[in-house]
Amino acid sequence: MGRSSERPRRPGPDWLWLSAALVLAASLTVPFFLIDVPPVLDYPNHLARYFVLAHPDDPVLAQMYAPRWAILPNIGMDVIGAALLAWTDPHVGGRLLLALSLFAPVAGVVAYSRAAFGRFTYWPLASALVAWNAVFFLGFMNFLLSVGLAFAAAALWIALDRRRHRLCAAVVAAIALAAVFFCHIFGVLLAALLIGSYELARLVVAGRSGTLTIGEAVRTGGLMVLALAPSVALYLASPLAGESTPGTWDVAQKAFVTFAPFTVYSTALTVATGLAVFIVVVLGWRDAVFARGVPLALACLGLVFLVAPSTLKGGTFIEARLALMIVLLMFAGMQPGLPRRQGLLAALVLSVLIGIRTIHVALAWFDHRQDVADVRSVIAQVEPGSRVLVARGHPGHETAGVSPPERALPGLYRLDGHLGALLVIERRAFWPLMFADPAQQPLAVKRPYDRLAQPLGEPVDWPLLLKDSFSASDLAAARYLPDWRKAFDHVLLIDPPAPLQPPPGLAPLASSPYAILY
Repeated sequence: MGRSSERPRRPGPDWLWLSAALVLAASLTVPFFLIDVPPVLDYPNHLARYFVLAHPDDPVLAQMYAPRWAILPNIGMDVIGAALLAWTDPHVGGRLLLALSLFAPVAGVVAYSRAAFGRFTYWPLASALVAWNAVFFLGFMNFLLSVGLAFAAAALWIALDRRRHRLCAAVVAAIALAAVFFCHIFGVLLAALLIGSYELARLVVAGRSGTLTIGEAVRTGGLMVLALAPSVALYLASPLAGESTPGTWDVAQKAFVTFAPFTVYSTALTVATGLAVFIVVVLGWRDAVFARGVPLALACLGLVFLVAPSTLKGGTFIEARLALMIVLLMFAGMQPGLPRRQGLLAALVLSVLIGIRTIHVALAWFDHRQDVADVRSVIAQVEPGSRVLVARGHPGHETAGVSPPERALPGLYRLDGHLGALLVIERRAFWPLMFADPAQQPLAVKRPYDRLAQPLGEPVDWPLLLKDSFSASDLAAARYLPDWRKAFDHVLLIDPPAPLQPPPGLAPLASSPYAILY
């Protein structure tokens, strides 16, 4: 299955490795300079919340929203964002936070590989191939930060363990995992899996060599308990500990989301990247070198991926998140065993793919500026304090034939559902879809606006506004529908359908090809 490597070779990176890392980092930052609101699904909504948290005394926004800090496993970015946006332009600070979510997993992979193999190698740098992925484009910023921190926490454990500072490793891990908890619970689970697999593999090696004692096994279990105790206590004290109903299990969907780590706006580029990585891993698997415990961790993640539902405890796209963690762990915890010529060819192909993918994203983000400009041009008519219902001309699950392509992830979801959050950031207006769920976000919607709020909802589909009565499923998705004409001052329509049939009584105030304000 592969060999195990544990002894360090070189203390630090050589100039060629460092140059490659710097070039990769610089190239990945280019798209962030091309647009101030990238086409990332949840990002505008998150940014609006960070903006409100950073300005709790704003005379208009304070009438609608109030900070509500609590023990929640999704507030790492909120803490950073509230501090950062207090003194930066929201779109500058927001892009810094979005870039952090992009770089965190790659940096974590490099840190883990360095600790596990004792040297800097090129294979972890290839994780830049999956820096652009479905989870990133869906806007799961806290999750991505937690994954990067989980790899870093496991790297710290390995580094301290090799120096025989095992108690120190447990204490540091306890603090690190508590911090990871506040980003996302999946990060805690990943860190626990990496550390637990490492320790179990160490005990197995000791058992085979005849040096394992009961005392050592007990001490190892105690250190693991010490490391996990704070994060477990935080979980039990959080709303996440309550019961929840898991989502559906769909074998076809699971097969499809195996490409989620490679997903960009182009299906062809997504498939090409996935196949390229698959071929390199298969060719290098026989003589691959694995870090201690990584085969077990990969097996566990694969099993969880197979049995996991699509949603769980308010989290969505669970399978896509797991698929990303599996691929990142392959970059972090193994070294493919390729002959020199094959290795150089693989490095060339993967480097070219990284460049092509980044150029593809950069061009898509550049094109998206027109959609953002269209929305801004029509919401310029909205007065501060106004209440605006946001509708969409096409359902979120319709991704086939979407043009331009950056409006959707092929086969997954449209990415323009939260552009209405610009109403909060730039017009200080109320919209009902602000992420302000008491079990997930540190923000509360004040009365009387709370009666109009649908914190985890999607924009209503335009045809719903043509109806005179609403079904139970309609009201579950948008409880503000029965009196929407009286409750809201404006309606913002994103991506109008053709032909366009507005509800009776609505008069257009401003229009553009992509957005209309009524």
